[in-house]
Amino acid sequence: MTRNPIKFFVVGTVVIGIIVTLFMAFGINNAGHRTVVQYPTGKLYVKFTPGIYPQWFGTSDIYNDVITFDFDKTIAEVDSSIDQQGISVRYQDGGTGTVYGKARFTLPDDEETMLHLHKAFRSNRGVSQKLIKSVTEEGMNLTAGLMSSEEAYAEKRSIYTQWSSLQISKGKFQTKLESVTSVDESTQKTVTKNIPVISYGNDGLPIHLTSDLKDYGIDVNGFQITDWDFEPKTLQQIATKREATMAIITAIANAERAKQDAITSEEQGKANVMTAKYEKEVIKEQARVDAERAKQVAVIAAEQRVEVARQQQLEAEQKKLAAVEYKQEQILRGEGDGEYKRLVMEADGALQQKLETYQRVMGYFANAVEKQKWVPEIQMGGGGEGGGGDAAMALIEMLSVKAAKDLSLDLGIPNNK
Repeated sequence: MTRNPIKFFVVGTVVIGIIVTLFMAFGINNAGHRTVVQYPTGKLYVKFTPGIYPQWFGTSDIYNDVITFDFDKTIAEVDSSIDQQGISVRYQDGGTGTVYGKARFTLPDDEETMLHLHKAFRSNRGVSQKLIKSVTEEGMNLTAGLMSSEEAYAEKRSIYTQWSSLQISKGKFQTKLESVTSVDESTQKTVTKNIPVISYGNDGLPIHLTSDLKDYGIDVNGFQITDWDFEPKTLQQIATKREATMAIITAIANAERAKQDAITSEEQGKANVMTAKYEKEVIKEQARVDAERAKQVAVIAAEQRVEVARQQQLEAEQKKLAAVEYKQEQILRGEGDGEYKRLVMEADGALQQKLETYQRVMGYFANAVEKQKWVPEIQMGGGGEGGGGDAAMALIEMLSVKAAKDLSLDLGIPNNK
């Protein structure tokens, strides 16, 4: 079976034509973009959502939903619509510098405003370069013209950011000229200058002129200033003025310190005088208090001595009374004992006392007789045996009788029969 080359060529051409036709008849809108389509008839259409749209052999222009303007010191790591290193500005005093930062701009979401923007700038690059970039740079320079480079360097950095954002998003400030008198530092002469100042409305807010971004429905949804650079001349001038200001501040501070030192010395002298005075008063008061205390101590001591004497007198009287009582008690006790003994003696004839006396006397006699040698140690002849013992007994009986007689003691056993 033979192949027909002409047939294959015709089929391939038809397939390719169909594919080309499909590509020219349809397009795809990617996320983060919107596409403006112009049909061959001249009708314009905006595809906002991601997906396929009919192009019908027309033309299309792709725009970013968000246009970024990076004007910081570094090259953007992510592709930005506009990427440059800083925006050059000129300040009110003629000094120049560079402002660095970032801004984000959102394109309109309605078809009418988007087509109005497309007709004016024709492309995403046109919107970025001709509209957003120019409005941002103009707003930065207009803001710089409202302050000196020294003010931008020092106290008005936050105000610079605020004013720049307002002029870019809402339109340029309406300004007026105002005469300001100052002293020229180089000539030391008084100079009057007309400088632009912001006009404010009855509500206290700045008055804005027409905003180009607002006319085309573009919103500023992110704006920041990250850094400033100033020309060397401006920096030197600021440094010189700052040194002079610091010197003046130091001089004023030294003068104020000297003044304060003088006041302090004067006050210290007064304080010393008052201190010495009150020290004397303290000594005087201390002496008075000591004297008063000594007086009180002496009075208390005297009162104590009087009280002690009174107590001693009371104790003596009590002892005297006690002695009298004791004497009377002893007398009564002696009289009682004597009467008791008398009655006892009358009752038994003092038998107990007589017996005790008799017993002691006889004990003395017995001891005395015991110590005598009634038997001779040497006897001559044998006729005296037993004579010594009888004599001792006879003596004892005799003494017993005598003692009993002296004591009127009857040693006989009474016969009651």
